[in-house]
Amino acid sequence: MGRVNLYESPALKAVTGPAIRPGGFVLTDRGLACCRLAEGARLLDVGCGAGASVDYLHHRYGLAAMGIDLSAGLLAEGSRNHCNLPLVRGRAEQLPATGGSFDAVLCECVLSLSLEPQTVLQEIRRILKPGGALILTDVYVREAGALAWTGGAPVKCCLQGAVDPATVKRRIYTAGFEVERWEDHTLLLKQLAANLIWKFGSLDAFWSTVAGPGAAEAVNRKGSGRCGRPGYYLLVARKPDDI
Repeated sequence: MGRVNLYESPALKAVTGPAIRPGGFVLTDRGLACCRLAEGARLLDVGCGAGASVDYLHHRYGLAAMGIDLSAGLLAEGSRNHCNLPLVRGRAEQLPATGGSFDAVLCECVLSLSLEPQTVLQEIRRILKPGGALILTDVYVREAGALAWTGGAPVKCCLQGAVDPATVKRRIYTAGFEVERWEDHTLLLKQLAANLIWKFGSLDAFWSTVAGPGAAEAVNRKGSGRCGRPGYYLLVARKPDDI
């Protein structure tokens, strides 16, 4: 069986709703409150999925938001649900945008999916204007030097690329950003896990629903070894404006 993309799974969306991540729009709002973007500011949602956040940012904040995602299926869903929403297909490692063209970038539950996270961050910095903001949320590992999973798994999800906070921040600084805020929101991840258990009876049953019989056993096997406890964070960083 090929690897299943968790974020394309109806089973996950049945619990999270259209914003496919812990907390829904809670941290989206929190990050925007930290950045205080003006109405009409240009924002790119990297890993926009079906465009739920892009639509939300248009209507709630009046932002000139657009989205990019690699999943043709999720983008097609977005086109069906949101007419004329500016969603394009592309890779986070090679963003189809000119340098210095956005006021802010939103990247939620996406960076840890990439095999080249440093490249993604450098691309985000490239397309931001001087002084532009990066709002980043993702899974991390709470123990220094540990991994969320030690190998491959039948499901593609952000646990596979989760790293400890020091590594996250080092990547951000190396890409040329200044970190303005780091907040732990692991409670939102725990709430999502509890909701999945409530819906499916157990996390093993959820994984089996997503990827078929035997998936839970494979996930648990690949999660053995030098693994740490997963957490969830919000990070707000800024491209220096003296460039």
